[in-house]
Amino acid sequence: MLAFNADVYDGLKFIHIVAAVAWVGSGLFVQYRGTRLRRTGTPEQAANLARDVAESTPWFVGSSLLVLIAGISLVLYNPGLGFTDTWILLGLLGYAATFVTGMFFIRPTAEKLAAAAASEGPTSPTTQALIARIFAISRVDQVVLLLVILDMVFKPGA
Repeated sequence: MLAFNADVYDGLKFIHIVAAVAWVGSGLFVQYRGTRLRRTGTPEQAANLARDVAESTPWFVGSSLLVLIAGISLVLYNPGLGFTDTWILLGLLGYAATFVTGMFFIRPTAEKLAAAAASEGPTSPTTQALIARIFAISRVDQVVLLLVILDMVFKPGA
């Protein structure tokens, strides 16, 4: 086992936090922009945002994987942490929930949305319903992520 070094641990924690900021912050901005466009924008603008978000999948996946890898590395590196700690289990559970939401709800809806926008246009009722659905699903996903952040800050059971 490697000897514990606070600088290495702080570096891992920095990567973990910056990746979480990138992931969650981007999602919160999308929610803000999507809500605003649904209220005051045109259907075309909302469809364009949904398309841009779908094209941003590598950003969301990459930052979320970096959060997971850095978080696991922190637990493995720090002898005072363990995968049985309540707050770590809750964080992993929240991550798993957002992974499932992304893979089995957001991704398929985004694919249907892209197909509907291409075949029926951005103003069609189908396209607009899918836009509303994807923003509703991702809003729930953002709440889960904010609960994970709350868990990471307050560390229940620690």
